[in-house]
Amino acid sequence: MTEKTKATVEDAQPTLGVHAFSERVFEQTVHFQVLKLKDSFFLRVGLQPSMANLAVALPAKFDSIPSTSALLGEFSDTTSCTLAQKLCKHTGKQVFVSCNLPTQDGMFLVEVEKRIHKEIKDNPGQFWL
Repeated sequence: MTEKTKATVEDAQPTLGVHAFSERVFEQTVHFQVLKLKDSFFLRVGLQPSMANLAVALPAKFDSIPSTSALLGEFSDTTSCTLAQKLCKHTGKQVFVSCNLPTQDGMFLVEVEKRIHKEIKDNPGQFWL
């Protein structure tokens, strides 16, 4: 004799999400796009909708400074690695960053970072699940 089992269907929780915002910084429009993942996020920052480089940072088990690695692009441009490391330290999450901004103006990058931190503070649910 065999027993019949009844299958149940449950709603699946979303595992991805997209959040986009823009900000005028020193007379230039900077575009931000976040792909939120479970316990991590991907952030693309740039003046144009392109991805020229990619870096990742993740919390280090035995160090307070997150580990970083450049995955794509020009390895001499450390902007994405630096930003990923700062965001990882701030959030405690694994962070992927593609930052395609002019790097010659340090104040420009500082203002961009401030805007990212403000968005994380105001909308943390838009950055990770």
